[in-house]
Formats: sequence, structure tokens, C-alpha cells
Amino acid sequence: MAIEADYRKGGCMRDATSIQTLADCLHYMQVGDVDRAIALFPEEVREHFPKELRKIHLFHIEKNGLSINQIVALANTLTGEHLSATTIQNWTKREVRKIIGVPRVGKKYSLQQAAIIYLLDDLKHLFSLEETSSLLALIFNNPDRDEDDLISPIDFYRLYAEYAKSTSPIDLLDTRAKRSIEKMGHTHPNIVHVLKLCLYAHRVTTLELEAKHYLNRFI
Repeated sequence: MAIEADYRKGGCMRDATSIQTLADCLHYMQVGDVDRAIALFPEEVREHFPKELRKIHLFHIEKNGLSINQIVALANTLTGEHLSATTIQNWTKREVRKIIGVPRVGKKYSLQQAAIIYLLDDLKHLFSLEETSSLLALIFNNPDRDEDDLISPIDFYRLYAEYAKSTSPIDLLDTRAKRSIEKMGHTHPNIVHVLKLCLYAHRVTTLELEAKHYLNRFI
């Protein structure tokens, strides 16, 4: 199936530092601290923002959303990941539409929806569309509203970013992760389960890319 092939191919996975930067940017935009979000961009980017992001300083959580091109530009500018608009458009038309939902801010997507898209992009390297949708549906419910989610997508993406930097065995992260989740005001066990699977996906893909890079040095 063409969509499945497109889902699994392409670009390098973001490293843990890049994931943290992108997660922090979404968070600061969400809480209205756009200046702090902009400060995360390299100086050379701030001097010459790509056209899709030139009005980012005017972003207001209650008035503005992000177009698909802006979601792509935000990720690619901050992380170097080659996320494509075509891939996201395919996702919004097919299986994962049930987890992303339809544009919620006019014809644009909310920051929460952007966080889900970035999670999908990370998980695509290991899981299928069906697996990814089923996994995220354990914590994100109706895509057309945020109130029934076990944890907000942005909060979860920041949590994922925090633990993606860890080198500890994932099975030993339960206590620390539960403590972090409780500090955020959440208690549902599914959050830890989904977090661990996301971390496994990140670590497996990172090791695979490192192995291929090492192999290319000798053949």
C-alpha cells in the first residue's frame, strides 16, 4: 500500500535534543510566551525566517492555528528533520485521521494537533499506521476536543522529549516516569505504557541509524 510505504520511509529520526527543542517551542507558544519560543531558533534563522514562519511573533493560541506547511516548517527549521507536507496530507486523509482530527482553528490545526503529528512522525520509523493510531488512542480520545484526553498531546510530547534523552533501561523508568506524570496532575497507567512504547521506538530507531552509519564507514 503506497501510503504505508510513504509512512515508513524517509528522513532521519530527530535526536533527543531536537525533540526537546520542538516540544519546548510548542509549550511556550501554548502559554503565550512567543518570544521565548522564538529564542529557541538559531540566530541565523531568526534573522531570515522561512516564509511560513515569518508571522510566528504574532501567534495567539486562541486566534491562530498552524497550517500543514507551518507545521512542517516549524519541525524542519528547529530539528532538521525532513518532514513533508505530502506525508501529513496523506495522514489526514487516511487511517490516522481519527487520531489527528480535522483542522480545529479555522482551516488550520491546533498546537495540540501539531504535537500529535510530530509524535506520528517519530513513531513511523518502527510502528505501522494502524499500530500508531491504536497506541495514541490509549491516551488521546476524541480528536475534536482536548478535555477527554488522559494527558494533553503537548504535555505528553514534552514528557517523551525529557525521557528520550535518558540512557537508562526503559523498563527501569517506571517509577521516575510515574512521578513526573503525577507532578503534571495525571495518574492513569496508560500514560506510562504509551510513553515506554514511544521510548522503545525512539531507541530502536536510533540504534538502527547508528548501525547503518557505522556500516557505511566500511563498505
